Amino acid sequence: MIAEQFDILLLDLDGVVYVGDRLLPGARRALRRLRERGTTLRFLTNDPRPTRDEVVARLERLGVAASVQEVVTCGWSTAVCLREAGLAPAYVVGSDGLRRELDRAGVRGTDGNEAEAVVVGCDECVSYPHIKRAARLIRQGARFVATNDDPTFPTPEGPAPATGTIVAAVRAASGTAPHVVGKPHPAMFEAALGDRDPAAAVMVGDRLDTDIRGARRMGMSALLLRRGDERPQHHETEVTPDRVIASLSDLLNESACHDA
Repeated sequence: MIAEQFDILLLDLDGVVYVGDRLLPGARRALRRLRERGTTLRFLTNDPRPTRDEVVARLERLGVAASVQEVVTCGWSTAVCLREAGLAPAYVVGSDGLRRELDRAGVRGTDGNEAEAVVVGCDECVSYPHIKRAARLIRQGARFVATNDDPTFPTPEGPAPATGTIVAAVRAASGTAPHVVGKPHPAMFEAALGDRDPAAAVMVGDRLDTDIRGARRMGMSALLLRRGDERPQHHETEVTPDRVIASLSDLLNESACHDA
């Protein structure tokens, strides 16, 4: 049984635990059994829109128990990074949830020229004026910080444009590369692990370029969850997981998974 080999389990959310408002088959029971075994769980998401409290509420609506301390979002990690670097105030291109996480971390928002940082997240209301102002502030010296650079995220209708599409627009307009916080970069993994040994942890994700690559950089084991309705990934083929699973239930059933 895979679950017996690790003390701490890092789980991507979109595409692993749920897709949209639909809990994936086997997830609820598998997570409950893992808790009963005493496995430490951490939920990681490159979705910068919700606060950690909102992620917990979403999981609970789907019947999955979770606490704020178990959730690591790229929005929260970005807020922590800005606070530690003393980068405030910040101009935010993103959701109200991202703004709330920044505010809770003591990073004040601004629409003015005094911005020390430009933080780019994801929001359906992002417009040309937002991108134009962000690029201007960056050219004036503000630090360009991206919550992540994922080009798409899974939805019931298929892949949808994600933060990376907005980041690319701001990068093109400003001529500046961003500092990226989310997976596969280390900040979220470090926050999830705390003082735990990476060798005692495993990452379960559905993306080779973020989940699996990030785990490998940290020296962690990595499992790729590939659903039956999902097209194989053809990019990042040099990054390989330890095993491929079809659902979280496979963590508790050795015969259901196979080597990559």
